[in-house]
Amino acid sequence: MSEIIHEPLALNSSEVLELEGESVLLCNSGGSHFAIRNQCTHQNSPLAGGRVRNGFISCPLHGVRFDLSTGEPRGTLTRVPVKTYGVRDEDGMIVISN
Repeated sequence: MSEIIHEPLALNSSEVLELEGESVLLCNSGGSHFAIRNQCTHQNSPLAGGRVRNGFISCPLHGVRFDLSTGEPRGTLTRVPVKTYGVRDEDGMIVISN
């Protein structure tokens, strides 16, 4: 199993990281951290730059919202969830694993 160790992010922000060749978006929504593949399942565009609020990220291209904890989409543009990754707090650092 591969892991990334990263410092906590500012509230309602995100940062693109790489884990085993995959683009992963680490997000802080409401003080909780989540990690999700950086790829919208609607048109395969990056989720980076999308609005992070209330446990969701909105795709910056068409506004599709994804639940950060499950990857499930909201709305009608796609029914395909986005892959999520394990996230835990360890000694004040954020650990992301696949």
